[in-house]
Amino acid sequence: MGNGLKLENIKTYFIQHQLPPLDQSSIIYGMINAKAWQYALLSGLATLFIRHILIYFNAEKIILIGLTANANLSESITVIPMTKITNLSYKTGFFRGELTFIYEQQKYTFKIPNFILAAKWQKNNLKNILQRYIISAS
Repeated sequence: MGNGLKLENIKTYFIQHQLPPLDQSSIIYGMINAKAWQYALLSGLATLFIRHILIYFNAEKIILIGLTANANLSESITVIPMTKITNLSYKTGFFRGELTFIYEQQKYTFKIPNFILAAKWQKNNLKNILQRYIISAS
């Protein structure tokens, strides 16, 4: 397992890539599932198309940082201004929820686990983000 879920490594990554100062309570792990046609065509190999992402929220933007299959931080960084996001919502599930929003006519859907053993901060950060950015945006 990589070091991409350790907060001290994430903080160093933010500094190295000149991202905004890290609020450690505003970052969560999420994943984008493979497409249905990939599962139908490739069966179990479709899991290779699952994208793992750290999602960072602040008042001005959402930053998406790609993770490798080993959970290491990658060079894939997407910055999305909050003013250009529409339909920001979160559906709660028993084991995981679903975060969705629309940016530039593209719908983003992330599966967000409620807790992760390797990232004990996930549960509290998810509560924080829901209260600060999603419920208040509704």
